[in-house]
Amino acid sequence: MSNRANPMAIKAALTYEISEAAIKLDKSPATIRNWIKGGLPIMSSKKPYLISGAELRKFLREKSKAAKTPLKADELFCLSCREGRKPLNMTVQPFPNTPTTTRLEGICERCGASSCRFISQSMAP
Repeated sequence: MSNRANPMAIKAALTYEISEAAIKLDKSPATIRNWIKGGLPIMSSKKPYLISGAELRKFLREKSKAAKTPLKADELFCLSCREGRKPLNMTVQPFPNTPTTTRLEGICERCGASSCRFISQSMAP
């Protein structure tokens, strides 16, 4: 199972039972039920409960957007703290990633773990 569910695996015009949505998104039915407890709207007038494909897509996109937090210009993403942190002594090392991107690596000033950030080649030091 992947970490994030792909909203495009769901057809917006269809409705899904909990088990069908779980199969389409490669998640467990318990995960879908937890999303319902967390605010995913369902059609609960009778059983089996149905989930609108459009509502499910919207829920997944909002959930994904809420999980993302932009880094400040002077921050790297610390893999241990799981948030943006300044590198130790503001020192980073650039590594070419693709023809258009560079990976900046440094050490988190708070916990000493590895931290990184991907930037455009045009912004590389």
